[in-house]
Amino acid sequence: MSELTFYFRRATLEDIEILRELWQTALFPIQELEKRLTEFQIVEGMDGRIFGALGAGVQGEEAWVHHEVFVHPEAEVAVRAKLWNRLKILFGNQSAHRVWTCEKADFWKQIGFRKPTEEESAKFPADFRHDGSALLVYPLKDLKAERMIENKIMELQAAREEEEVTFGKKTRIVRVIAFSLTGFFMVILIYYTIRAMMALPQIRP
Repeated sequence: MSELTFYFRRATLEDIEILRELWQTALFPIQELEKRLTEFQIVEGMDGRIFGALGAGVQGEEAWVHHEVFVHPEAEVAVRAKLWNRLKILFGNQSAHRVWTCEKADFWKQIGFRKPTEEESAKFPADFRHDGSALLVYPLKDLKAERMIENKIMELQAAREEEEVTFGKKTRIVRVIAFSLTGFFMVILIYYTIRAMMALPQIRP
């Protein structure tokens, strides 16, 4: 299948019959998946043929790739990488941090899906549900790096605020000194002005 013979789109009610056939062939829970119809991405040929479908849901910061099914095995290789690139954009636009899956194809591990840590497993939404197969996770964002950047930004902000406070104190001190010197010189000026006036010879009538 050449690069230009298929495209991706979100499933609609018009796809329900073909999806039911695909799900039935794959022994998927049809009634449950019907409720998630709009989660599915359809792989459609330019001639209107359906090559496959894949569920892709998002809940908060968690995304879920599920119930992958293809009509022709040869379609899998041609489609998966491009479909995954599309999904990463969709998930990123919805601010997802992680993508979960139970799909068994080697492709998912090859692109970076791995066994989740205990901390990550605790964040897996119960609503996603799975058949008990091993869960895999793909971090969309490097949270440790983001935290380091956030901490660095906070440190820089704190340093800037401290500099502003220090600068403000110095400015106030300079103002006090300037006002004091101005007052001192004014007193001196007045004093000598008065003395000069008193030293002038008085004009008698």
